[in-house]
Amino acid sequence: MPPSLIAAQRTIRTLVLAAVVALAVRISFAETFSPRVEPYIASARARTIEALHERKIELPADFLAWVDKTPIVRDSVYGCRKDPLPVLLGLRALEIDLGQDIVRRDYTQLALAFAIQDSYAERGAQGTGWNDADGAKPPEALPDVSPRARLELVIPADPRKPVNTKDSSRTLDKFDHVINFLEDHAPIEVETEVNELPPLEYDDKGIAKPRGKPVAVKKMVTRPLCGADVIASSALQREFNEYMAAHGFADVSLDCGEKAVFWKATEMVTDAALKKRIADAHNMFHDAYRARRRLPASRDRAPTPSWSMARFIRNARWACGDADRAAREWPRFPLNAPWPVLMMLAADDQPLREREDIWVKFRDTGELRTYGEYIGGIAQQFDMQSARRVAPYAFSYGSIQMMWKDGGVCGTMGNIGARTHRIVGQPASTAGQPGHCALVVMGYDAKTKQYRCFGEQYATGGDEVTHVHAGWNYDDVGGRRNMIWHQTVAWGVNHDFDAFVDTLAMRRAWDAMPAEDRARDCVKLVDQGLARNPFAIALADAAINAAPDTKSVLAVLDAFNKRTAEIAKDKQYALYLATVRDLAHARIERLPAPATQDETAKLLETLERQGCTNQALLARCWRTLGGDDEFVARCKTAVDAYLASPDRNKDKRAAQKFANQVRELAKQVKGPAKRKWAEQMLGYFKDKENLVIRGKTIADPAVEELKKLAR
Repeated sequence: MPPSLIAAQRTIRTLVLAAVVALAVRISFAETFSPRVEPYIASARARTIEALHERKIELPADFLAWVDKTPIVRDSVYGCRKDPLPVLLGLRALEIDLGQDIVRRDYTQLALAFAIQDSYAERGAQGTGWNDADGAKPPEALPDVSPRARLELVIPADPRKPVNTKDSSRTLDKFDHVINFLEDHAPIEVETEVNELPPLEYDDKGIAKPRGKPVAVKKMVTRPLCGADVIASSALQREFNEYMAAHGFADVSLDCGEKAVFWKATEMVTDAALKKRIADAHNMFHDAYRARRRLPASRDRAPTPSWSMARFIRNARWACGDADRAAREWPRFPLNAPWPVLMMLAADDQPLREREDIWVKFRDTGELRTYGEYIGGIAQQFDMQSARRVAPYAFSYGSIQMMWKDGGVCGTMGNIGARTHRIVGQPASTAGQPGHCALVVMGYDAKTKQYRCFGEQYATGGDEVTHVHAGWNYDDVGGRRNMIWHQTVAWGVNHDFDAFVDTLAMRRAWDAMPAEDRARDCVKLVDQGLARNPFAIALADAAINAAPDTKSVLAVLDAFNKRTAEIAKDKQYALYLATVRDLAHARIERLPAPATQDETAKLLETLERQGCTNQALLARCWRTLGGDDEFVARCKTAVDAYLASPDRNKDKRAAQKFANQVRELAKQVKGPAKRKWAEQMLGYFKDKENLVIRGKTIADPAVEELKKLAR
């Protein structure tokens, strides 16, 4: 039989199988929402195998058989992405580079995490801005599964090979003379702070007493001159200008003032002309250092997934003693954990040399610093921040090492924390809060064998206002989500890992259904999906968005509440329940309003019973029932309840929460009426404009918000 006819028959068989399976999926979902979604998995596998044939990609039969006979691998590969091909090829690419035992036996879950994560976010040579794949685009190319030699982990060396700036065989240029001025200059004396052990003390018998902990000591030390020293000193600037003029570069002249910017500067530079001169000076020194290889020419390239995974495995196999293990709480996180809780780790794209520098310090001394030097307002001017300490260095801007050297504010601190956690093998990501950057971490309790996602460096609120930068890559869409979405991953894995993956596959099968079927079966999806795993927020979200009308949305929410009734007894899940409630109310807001006042009254009663916080939805109901007068009356009731709340003067959280509520209420008032409304609201705060928290009087954030609106 001709090859073309064979190929045609194979295609026909595949299409027929896919059609039959699709029908089976539709029937299965309409009746029972089969929690194993076997028909969908089979259909996805058939499509993937056909895609391999179309692209003439051959995978080993034993590899495909291993995927098929390992349920959690099969469901994860074929059931968690609309297009499973990049996941399957990513898994095979890791096996080619790292070996069959690594992928199929020792670190299968880590390999799945890498394969799935990389199907969402493309890895570029320069990595992503904060090295957590945030903002990365989906990959255009498929993973490479061509034959190649096994990968051998090699950490790159310092790439700097200093250029001879006194080379007599060539004409020296500006950069040569800049470097020569700095390196030929006499060393300077500077004050520095070091940690030293206190001096030994002896008892009456001449026996040394135990030494205390190291203490910070200020000392004067000498070191070579660097560009930052010149920028900080008007005297050194004059000396530099004379040197450059004497060597034929009179046009190179610095005028940066005296300590306008210096090593420990924290204030912003407000003089625009001075700021430009300092920025130009920094750029000159920085360019000279890079051109003459006192700084790397560019940041190291980001590693491939295989390189990154190999490094994590090498570190995990560190043969440390019991004392080191206890002191370092090693391992920080198990690399054989279920893949959903490893995704933040797999997303890391910090260059290997940068990671190794931090890892060696942790391994050899136990150093684990997750916070750096907070430097104040000057951090908002990147060029001025950089000018403070421009000097020869083994690492480039963007690296964690440069963050240690230069310091920063909350964004830098969050980055240092998240990157350090990932370097030592613990999933973590930076996260936004109102006016602040924090971080979130995946933890594991070896005694209880439970995973959790928790925050660090919080400042302006708790989990409820925390927005994680790492992608929530479990719904075939990805991207940033609030903290609670990541917490449901840990809780879902704790409850039942297999069932959690089942619910992700259910979401894929659900997405493949016609819209009219999704609208009809949205309540069934939540009821039967959450029966498998009550933390399946991906299913709750899908069902809510498919609900065609307000009645259906409320029915979905009722089904959700029934399936989560048992976990609702535990307060730690309160934010999860509230989040799904808020998703439902946001959906109702987007749908047409009830047709009658009676229906509106019933809806409002239901919303109030459910604790609705959607101000736009509430305002719509209030105005339908009683016009603007009802809206204003309800606003006054909200103010009265807030002023009477005992939480108001406990801390700023209640005040910030109400300020947000005020902000949302204000959005419901249009045009000039908004100012009048704000003035009226301010009147309700008469003689109660301030808070007293722990004895300190501060302005109420809600009042400040209203004052802005009233101006």
